[in-house]
This record gives sequence, structure tokens and C-alpha cells, in this order.
Amino acid sequence: MGLLIYLIVYYVDPKSFEVPPYVGTGAWKAYCFDICSCLIGAYILSELSLWSTDQLNRILPWEDRPLLRFMVQLITLIIDSVVVIGGIVWVIILIEEPDYRFTEADWLSIRQTFAFGSLMALFINALQTGEYFFTRWRTSMLEAERLKRESVEARFEALKGQLDPHFLFNNLNTLSYIVEENPRRAVAFIESLSLVYRYVLQNRDKTLVPLRDELKLAEAYLFLLKNRFEEGLQVTIDVPDCDRDRLIPPMTLQLLLENAVKHNVVNEQHPLHITLTCNESGELVVQNSLHRRQHVEAGTGIGLQNIRHRYELLINKQPAVVENGQSFTVRLPLIGT
Repeated sequence: MGLLIYLIVYYVDPKSFEVPPYVGTGAWKAYCFDICSCLIGAYILSELSLWSTDQLNRILPWEDRPLLRFMVQLITLIIDSVVVIGGIVWVIILIEEPDYRFTEADWLSIRQTFAFGSLMALFINALQTGEYFFTRWRTSMLEAERLKRESVEARFEALKGQLDPHFLFNNLNTLSYIVEENPRRAVAFIESLSLVYRYVLQNRDKTLVPLRDELKLAEAYLFLLKNRFEEGLQVTIDVPDCDRDRLIPPMTLQLLLENAVKHNVVNEQHPLHITLTCNESGELVVQNSLHRRQHVEAGTGIGLQNIRHRYELLINKQPAVVENGQSFTVRLPLIGT
């Protein structure tokens, strides 16, 4: 940049910057002085432009009003460039010819300095703007790749969570019990169990599913739990038909139901009450009573964190979670109309 400024100043006033011979007169010292002054000016201009850009990043970020930001930055850099380049010319003139009188040609040179300073500002502004957008593009590409990878990981973890051997073990134990007690009930149990696993396999690659399908899965899953806990589990589902066609990440309800059972005492003395309703904000509200277990069953541990993570990826918003000592409530945003 220093050499570029030197060429600009040389073009503005070539007679003042004629390259002297390197032998015999010692004029090379003046030439070195000219070069050094331009390098110093370039350093000052670079630091000043970086400082101005940093201040504008705080006051007027590119994301807010990009066109206004571009114009303000360009005008600021024009002022910086004209001041620095004009200052260089002024200092050199004062040092070399303190009593110099400005002529009409000199005022023409000043106008040329302003013009070339503006071009310099435009050049610097283009470089900084290009660097900014290239950095943002690279960051967005990395962010998109990260989100893609995390989305795949989230789906994989969700699948692993639903095919938890611990869950299958509990249901097989329940099935072995009711086969002897009530064969007809055992058939219904097997159908519900197959529905749950079929749903997992069919929707493992989907991002969103209708709430209607999730509620069917929840009913099948609750049937399995009711066979295990009987009167210890009390469930109320009151979701309007108009909301059942809206969308939700797959397996969300199953995860919440599983967590409610896993973390609370469930028996006839301390029944677990679960309600599924919709509020006026268009959210699905899943609420369960609280009676914490002292020792939680082993599992994959993804649960609520998995749901939060998937909502964050989908709509950049997490479900609201409220715990007040008496109940545990999760408000799930429903997507679409």
C-alpha cells in the first residue's frame, strides 16, 4: 500500500518526486525519505481504516442495513484517505520547501489528491467488504455443514434411544406375564409394540411428521405402559382436530412420555398423571405430575436434550420447560398450519 500511495503522490506532483541518480549528489537520501514517508502514511491509513471499520461494526453492523453501511464506510474511508494522503504531501512540502507558495497548478494537484484519495478509499472499501462477505460465506458454509452433521447425529441418537434394549426388555417381561393371564390382551399388546417399532423405522429419516401421527404413536406407547403400570398411570389427551394436522419432530411425544415414567414413581399409591393439550399460542402442552424417583432407570440419556436440539436445528427455538415442584410441563411449538 505504501508503494501505491507513493505512485499516487508521484502522479499528483511528479516534479517533486523525480527519481534522483544514486551516485554523486546524495539525492538518494531525499528519495528514501519520500519512500519512507509513503510507507508511514500507508501504515497510518491502514490502522485508521481498520479502526473506522471496527467502530462501524459496533454502531452500524452489516446485517442491519448493508447498503447504508457500505455508503457510510466508503465516505469515512474517503475522508481518511484524503486526510492521510494530503497530509503526506503537506508534510513533504513543508520539509523540503517551507516557504513554498501555492499556485493554480498546486490547487489542481490538491483536487487530484482528493480524487485519488477517493479511489484509494473505494479500493480499500472493496477489499474490506469483500473480505467481510468472504468470511461470512465461509462461516455460513461451516455452520451449514455443522448443522447437517448434528442433524444426522440427532436422528441417529433419536433412533438409538427409541430402540433402547431396556425398553424392549420391560415390554417383553410384561408380554410374558399377560400371555398367560389374557391371551387376547397379549395380541393387542404385540400389535401396539409392533406399531411403535414400525413407526420408528418409517420415520427415522423424516424431519417433521403430523401431530396426528405422533398422537397415534403416543396412544400405542401408552397402551404398553398401561399394561405395565395399570392404574398407576393416568393419561388425558385433549387436542383439537384443527391442531392435529400441524407438524412436530418425530418421536417427540414418545421421548417425553418415556422421561415422565423414567424419572417418577408410578404406582397406585402415587399415580402419574399426564395430560396432552394445546394452548392459545399454538403449542402442544405436555404436563406430568411430579414424584421423583430416588434412583433413575438406566438409559441413553438423550430425552429432553434431544428434543431441544432438534427444535433448535429446525426453527431456531427451543421448547419451554417449566417445573414448579408439583408438575413438569413442556410446551412444544407446533410447526405449520
